[in-house]
Amino acid sequence: MAPMPMEPMPEDLYALYAEFGIAAEKAQVLETEAGNVALSFLTLLVNTDNISAEETEMYWSIVDDINRKTFGTLLKHIKTITNFDDSILKWMDEALEGRNYLTHHFFRTHNFALFNAEGRKAMVVELKEIQDKLVRAHAALCGISSLMIEIAGRSGVAQDVALRLKTQGKKVRI
Repeated sequence: MAPMPMEPMPEDLYALYAEFGIAAEKAQVLETEAGNVALSFLTLLVNTDNISAEETEMYWSIVDDINRKTFGTLLKHIKTITNFDDSILKWMDEALEGRNYLTHHFFRTHNFALFNAEGRKAMVVELKEIQDKLVRAHAALCGISSLMIEIAGRSGVAQDVALRLKTQGKKVRI
């Protein structure tokens, strides 16, 4: 039996799915940056040029542990080791709320809106608002991790590695 042909997808529905994907990617990047903030505190305590194989293994286990944590868990941890300005806390909390809504409730909340042009238009507007919250929180966390790395005297190293990896365009374990 031949597969049933799919109906063509309306352009605005395709755009909606693209915006959702963009928001999901921004949420993952934000979560990664929260992990980077936690790891950047280690750079203050460790000279990574002089660590043993055993210490390297221990640090990889810390990285693995951080990678298993959700953004909410990482944010709670970061709040215990830093003293954020209230406006930054608000950005973080809004980003967490947006990320959780996006991941767990977005399509369920909009259920039938997906099936008409006006509903899809409203969904795209909401996705762009969530993206803005994620970008704002990411910028704040990126600034914090960069500052910690600079204080540790390691600035420039991560940017050089990231540029090299971007040029290669391959997936890597981080």
